[in-house]
Amino acid sequence: MWPAEILDRIADEGTWRTDGATLTVHSHRVEGLDLTASTPLSDNGVPTAAQRFLGTDPKLIQRLRSAPVADTAAVASLNIDAEIPGAPLEVHVEITMLRQDDNFTDVLAVIETVCSLPLVGKAIESGAQPHIKDMISVSLDRLSDL
Repeated sequence: MWPAEILDRIADEGTWRTDGATLTVHSHRVEGLDLTASTPLSDNGVPTAAQRFLGTDPKLIQRLRSAPVADTAAVASLNIDAEIPGAPLEVHVEITMLRQDDNFTDVLAVIETVCSLPLVGKAIESGAQPHIKDMISVSLDRLSDL
């Protein structure tokens, strides 16, 4: 897929339906992608250490943004800011898409986590990183299967 196709799939409600998410698209790829997704989290989708902060019905709120991207653009980037209300952890992901040739687009994700709790913040950040990496990998893999 071209970077534009990846962004279009991200902005498609059907992409998010599998996770039970609700999607609000503020603007599409041509204008500069801007959307908000709210995804319910099951107990097994939340690290045990974080469950005590979240209460009932925890949700992952994601804000995804990119600059305008043309249909045949070889490069695009996508920024994701994510939080789980009640959890002392913020996540920022910067995804870069680079079209290599007619067969594939290389996708690189850089993840930054910040925990606001003193003393234990670094432990929470490092504990959350594998979960976040898995969630992003699954989501990106799913885009190619659609």
